[in-house]
Amino acid sequence: MTIILGCKKESKQKEEPSQTSIVEKTTNEEITNTSETDRTKRLTKYKNRVDSINKLLDWKKTKSILWKSKTGDLGFKTQGGMEDVIVEVYIKYLSDGRPLVEVIHLPTFKYLGSSFYKDKNHIYTFYSMAGGGKIWIVDNADIKTFKVIGGCYAKDKNYIFGERAMKMDAVDYKTFKTCNDCGCYAKDKNGYYFWDSKIDINDITHQETLAIIEKLKKM
Repeated sequence: MTIILGCKKESKQKEEPSQTSIVEKTTNEEITNTSETDRTKRLTKYKNRVDSINKLLDWKKTKSILWKSKTGDLGFKTQGGMEDVIVEVYIKYLSDGRPLVEVIHLPTFKYLGSSFYKDKNHIYTFYSMAGGGKIWIVDNADIKTFKVIGGCYAKDKNYIFGERAMKMDAVDYKTFKTCNDCGCYAKDKNGYYFWDSKIDINDITHQETLAIIEKLKKM
């Protein structure tokens, strides 16, 4: 197995600050509890700090969809920010704290659709948040048979997965259906679902949603 390792930091080497931590530590309260002039200055300072760190780390696109810094870290590029200030964020760690560079097999890492990604060893999911988001390994996923179905779901030889709930234990695997034009709606023999929640279709009044339900009924 090939693992792309980052540069080892010496004990006296100064570690570069994380732009993700800056995004997460800058709260709405910190920004809004000021005058409009102070708020603008604070937002500008915040954006300049994040942009400066990104420039310092000199992120370069790899042949994969991931990016690599001059220090050897792998980064998942996304966006974060506060209010109307948007900055580029490079997520360097899984949600359990492990660096991406120590886990992801870069040559085989690819986007599958919905919120799902894979390499030869794992299935991953990305959840977008104000600070950029989080990446973690999907539990119980069979790598060889895992595939995305529709816009918000996936399946392998054993389970149905939702991009929010992950493994959906309550659905009937054999009769679960969705489609590429069905958004985050699906059905099984027991009823209809929005994301991972069962819904009563008699409560639906929105015409576009009703059209999706009619499409599912015919499947």
